[in-house]
Amino acid sequence: MNRSARYHVAIALTLVTSFACADESSTMSSDTDEVEIPETVENRSTGLEWLGQDNAAEVNWQEAERFCRGTSRMGKTDWRLPTIDELAGLYDPAAESSCGDSICRVAKPIRLTSAYLWSMSPENSDRRFYFDFRFGTRLAPLLRPDLTRRVLCVRSFRGG
Repeated sequence: MNRSARYHVAIALTLVTSFACADESSTMSSDTDEVEIPETVENRSTGLEWLGQDNAAEVNWQEAERFCRGTSRMGKTDWRLPTIDELAGLYDPAAESSCGDSICRVAKPIRLTSAYLWSMSPENSDRRFYFDFRFGTRLAPLLRPDLTRRVLCVRSFRGG
């Protein structure tokens, strides 16, 4: 093999090795993103305890409220829908995590399966706020039975 051919083979091997290493590092980083989801997450500074993950199903506002009232985790049954301000407190513009077909910006270790979460906060008698974890926005559409979002329940606690 002449000098020119050896040179091209060396470059080709370097490129193949570089791509293989890049693929391996991206695989490794995605493995690191797979974190065990806790059943609940306590925030001692706010005095709130959150479920570790949303309900993973689209529900209308009334169903969301019933879901939280009927939730029992670790012997605790005082779960409720969060206020819009409580949801906004989970928004972290520096965070990025997959939530369905979107990228959400939610404080870890909470896991979302959708960007839109119901709140208990009314704008008026026929509108309830939901929070968009893609952009950190609060929206209050007219409530309809076919308007569905996800829900992340919360409870207050007396942390020590």
